[in-house]
Amino acid sequence: MKRIIALFAISVIAIGASVIPASAHVGAQMNGYTLVAGQSSRMWLSLGHGCTYKDVKYPTSVFKVVVPATAGKPTPEFHYGYKTSVVASTSVDAKNVPISYTVTWTAKTLAHAIDDGTFYDFGLKLKWDSTPQVVAFPVTQICYAPSSTGKKPLYLQWIITDGTTKAGTEDTEFGPAPSVTTVAAPAK
Repeated sequence: MKRIIALFAISVIAIGASVIPASAHVGAQMNGYTLVAGQSSRMWLSLGHGCTYKDVKYPTSVFKVVVPATAGKPTPEFHYGYKTSVVASTSVDAKNVPISYTVTWTAKTLAHAIDDGTFYDFGLKLKWDSTPQVVAFPVTQICYAPSSTGKKPLYLQWIITDGTTKAGTEDTEFGPAPSVTTVAAPAK
C-alpha cells in the first residue's frame, strides 16, 4: 500500500510539474516525462516569440541552451531545416567531467527560422543527477536584422537564475532562465 501511495504521489508531482506555467519567455515542458532524480528523461524548451528591433519583429534563427552537468550529457532532438551541435564546456569538475554542454540549433535558411508571434519546442534527452534540485537552463535566442554591413545580430538572453533583473540594451533583452525541480524517488 505504501508503494502505491508513493507512486501516486510521484505521478501527481510529475504531472503537476509538466503543466505549471512557464516563468520565462522560454519555458521548460516535461510533457509527462519524469523529474525523478537519477532517472533518464526528456524535456522541451518552448520559445514564445522572436526579437524586436526598432519596432520591427524578426524570426529566431539560432536557439542555444546551456545544459548543466546535473542534467547529464544532452542529446538534442532533430529538427528539419536545422543544424544541431553539442559542445562540452572547457571547464571541468574534479572528475574531469564538463560542467555544462551548449546545445545549438541553427536554421539552415531564413525560411526555417521561427517567425515572431509563433512558438516552437526544442527537445532534449537528459539524465538527472541523483540529488533532487533546481536545474536551470540558460537560453539565448538569436535573430538577425538587416544592416548596412550585412546582418545585425539581436539577442534574447533568458539567462538570469538568481531572481534579479537586468536592463536590456538596443539589441539585447534579458529575462529569467527556464528551470525545473527534480524530486526524490519514492521510498521503497
